[in-house]
Amino acid sequence: MWLILKMNQIKRIQILILIAFFSSKGAIAQYRLIKAHSDQEDRIISSDIRLFDSYRNHKQSRSLISSLKDAEELIADSIKFFETFNQKRFNYFAWNNPEYGQNQRTAFTRKTWVQKLGGSKLWQNPNRFFSWESKDKEDYLVVNPVLDLSYAPSAGAFDTGLLNGRGVELYGQMGEKLAFYSQVYDYQANYSESIDRYRRKYGVIPGLGSVQTNKFGIYDYFYATAYMDILLLKKQNDTANNGYQISATIGHDKQHIGSGFRSLILSNFTTPSLFLQVNYRLGPFKYQNLFKELVSDMSKDSSKTFNKKYLAMHRGSLEFEKIGLELGFTEMVIQSRPNSGFDINYLNPVIFYRAIERDLGSSDNALIAFDVKWKKNRFLFYGQLVIDEFNFSSVFGNRNSYLNKFGNQLGVYYRPEISQLKQSYIQLEYNAVRPYTYSHRRNSSNYYGAYNQALAHPLESNFREVIFRIFAVPSKFQRWAFKNTTQLAWKGLDYSGENYGGNIRKPYNEALDRENAIMLQGNLQKRINIMTTLMYYVQPNAKIELTHHAFHSIDELNSGNWNYLALSIKYNFTDTRESYLF
Repeated sequence: MWLILKMNQIKRIQILILIAFFSSKGAIAQYRLIKAHSDQEDRIISSDIRLFDSYRNHKQSRSLISSLKDAEELIADSIKFFETFNQKRFNYFAWNNPEYGQNQRTAFTRKTWVQKLGGSKLWQNPNRFFSWESKDKEDYLVVNPVLDLSYAPSAGAFDTGLLNGRGVELYGQMGEKLAFYSQVYDYQANYSESIDRYRRKYGVIPGLGSVQTNKFGIYDYFYATAYMDILLLKKQNDTANNGYQISATIGHDKQHIGSGFRSLILSNFTTPSLFLQVNYRLGPFKYQNLFKELVSDMSKDSSKTFNKKYLAMHRGSLEFEKIGLELGFTEMVIQSRPNSGFDINYLNPVIFYRAIERDLGSSDNALIAFDVKWKKNRFLFYGQLVIDEFNFSSVFGNRNSYLNKFGNQLGVYYRPEISQLKQSYIQLEYNAVRPYTYSHRRNSSNYYGAYNQALAHPLESNFREVIFRIFAVPSKFQRWAFKNTTQLAWKGLDYSGENYGGNIRKPYNEALDRENAIMLQGNLQKRINIMTTLMYYVQPNAKIELTHHAFHSIDELNSGNWNYLALSIKYNFTDTRESYLF
């Protein structure tokens, strides 16, 4: 009977989705989500900071491009622009969105080579190796090669690094409602010592999970992300905040929520996983549901697959457009139960998860978070507060109690008004998380992480951190870009087998001192992490990078100092590894 009831509930949900899907009219799907810390997002922030979306849910759409400075002029004059391709007319988003203008192709591949693949309109658009488009332009398919190559030779004080990634990018649109996107790579890699040290400790590469080693001692792995995007309902009135919209995305990828370089809610640090994301907008109110299937740990169940756990999350925000203020609230719950899958009680899109957890008598791990964003002229101020265990007597009594588990973030973006650097921004951010935050008491697999990695901040808990970032594009040399990320961090590490609160995988009821859990307790580690990159864009989808990465750490037990100087070539590559700085 229980199984029949459960199946009926699932069928009702499927029917509602199908009704909404086929009843939508006049909706245009967009294929590519712009990922946090990527080139595309850097260009948005440096062009117009007011367009920054704290949901990190940008889509490369006509409305986004037209909002960027000078974009409409470039698209209107696109034919001349793409024929000449001079420095003054270089526009990143116009190039990477040829479907929104009659753009002429100028690419590495010869026209005769591409035509042999069978397409009829292969030379109309830039940055498309192979493309097909219907006569009404509502349906199209694009196939592009992807390169992600990097080499850091060993020389003097510099260590060796290698990255050999080749793949395929596939995206397209079917009608007005459905779009899809996928990237698939095959990699051989030799990572920096700081990342390899993480692998030795936890058995995984950050952002990748478990990898194999070939006969040459080089990591060898396959990496793929993919999703389908459906625009279910849309009504647009005279202004952006006077209508409604519902869209859904399902696929295998990772997300980043919040305005900061780091996120205390959900970051793109961990491995891609299966997800369903539903986004709602009603006037100034935005809402998001996110459901993810995660790998619990490296142990396997009876079916010889890794043990699973699940994340349910919802976030709502209210935007006060006139004063540039946005207030947000998020609730997250991690569920991991032996011999049981996802609890469908958490499918309710608007209910308070903590109430469900209490009524079920479960040992699920529920957290809440608040965030704020305020835009003022060329500044964008933001912050987050995450609360893992709100204990009234601890918060207002003994503030050093091990139950007083929270983290906070404060940050600011600034776009300087410099004529020589019209596309640029500076970011300063502070993060701090108390000991034992994100960990759980009864079931150690219910920690706020997946695949032995943190779902939020890569430093996990019991740390303080300061981040400084700068991104700049010279106005007269638009093919060049400069980016620097500098991290200063202080973290309390565990040692002598004791739980000092810096490892979220350990149950917090095993705390060393329950009444005096102070910040940075344990083996205090100090670290400085600097990544500087100089980029030259051969095309807006192809670039050459020269990157210097310096990492230094010291604590009471050991220290380390590593330097890398790498030359990289990237072609149609949209992901980023800058978030792996930890």
